[in-house]
Amino acid sequence: MRVAVLRLCAVLGALLLTAACLLTGAPDARAQIDRRCFTNAAGTRCYYLHVPPGESAGRPLMVYLHGCDDPIARPQPSGFSLTRVADEMGFVLAYPVQEWAANKKLCWNWDRAEDRLRGHGEPSIIAGITTTLIEEFGLDRDRVYVGGYSAGGAMTTNLGATYPDLYAAIAPMAAAPYRTEPAGQVIIDAMGERARPMPAFFLQTLFDEISNIVIGRTNLAQWLAADNLADPGSVPTLPTLPTAVEVLNAGVGLPIPLTVEHYASPRGCELAQFTIPLLAEHVIGAGLLQQDHGLEIQRNLMRFLLAHHLTPPNQAC
Repeated sequence: MRVAVLRLCAVLGALLLTAACLLTGAPDARAQIDRRCFTNAAGTRCYYLHVPPGESAGRPLMVYLHGCDDPIARPQPSGFSLTRVADEMGFVLAYPVQEWAANKKLCWNWDRAEDRLRGHGEPSIIAGITTTLIEEFGLDRDRVYVGGYSAGGAMTTNLGATYPDLYAAIAPMAAAPYRTEPAGQVIIDAMGERARPMPAFFLQTLFDEISNIVIGRTNLAQWLAADNLADPGSVPTLPTLPTAVEVLNAGVGLPIPLTVEHYASPRGCELAQFTIPLLAEHVIGAGLLQQDHGLEIQRNLMRFLLAHHLTPPNQAC
C-alpha cells in the first residue's frame, strides 16, 4: 500500500511539472556560454562559462556540478536557466562537465578515495577551475560558491570539506554525507587547520528514490554537527530542529509546493536551509534546479549563498 501511494505521488508530481513546463515554454537558450578546459596533474575537465554583461571584476562566482548522465550538459547547457539568475543577481557561473572516459555514466566520482582529498582527483580539478576564474576575472574571493545535484551534490560535499578556505558556502542537493559517515568530525578532520562553519543549502525531494530523504537529513545533521565543532555554539543545542519553517505555495517559477526549514545561528547568521519540494522525486528535482519552471527555487538557492561571505577559521559569522 505504501509503495502504491509513493508511486501515485510521484506520478502526480510529474504531471504537475509537465503542466508547468508547457506554461513556461522551453528553457531559455539566449545566454552566451563559452566552453573552456582546465588541466592539472589529476586530468582535464572542460566547463561552460557564463559571465553577465558589464564589468566582471568584484563579482561573485558560482560553480554548479551536474548529476549523472545529465541531458542539460550535452552538447552544452544552453538551456541552463541558472544563467538567467546569474544575469539577474550579477554572479559569474561556471558549469564543469564530467568526461565519459572518467565515468561511463557521466557521474562525478565523489565516492572514490582519491576524490575525497584536497589536492587530489576531481576536487583538485574543480578547485583549479575555480581559482583560475577568480584570478582571470578579478572575482570576489570572499563570495565563491559551489553546488550541485545528485552526484554533483555529493562532490559538492567533498569540496566543502576539503576546500573550506575557497568556498564561502555550498549547496549539496540530493547529495550524500561526506565519506558517507554521519559524524561531523570527519569533516573537521578533512578541513584541518582551515576548519570553519560551512553555510549550506540543502534540497531533497520528498519521494527521491535515489538519494532519499533520510540521506538528506543525515547530510544536514553532519554539517550542523561539524559547524558546532568548528565554532562551539554556532548552531542551536538541538541542531536538527529548525529555528523556523515556511511553506511556499506553487506559482510562477515554483510548480511544486515547498517546505523550507531555516537553521539560524544564535550569532546572527543562517547556517543552513533545507528545502523539500513536495510531490516530486529525483529526476523532477534535477529539472527544478536547471530549467525555467524552477526559477524561483534557483533564486532562493542563490539568495542563500550570496548572503554569505568567506569567514576566518573557527568563525561562523
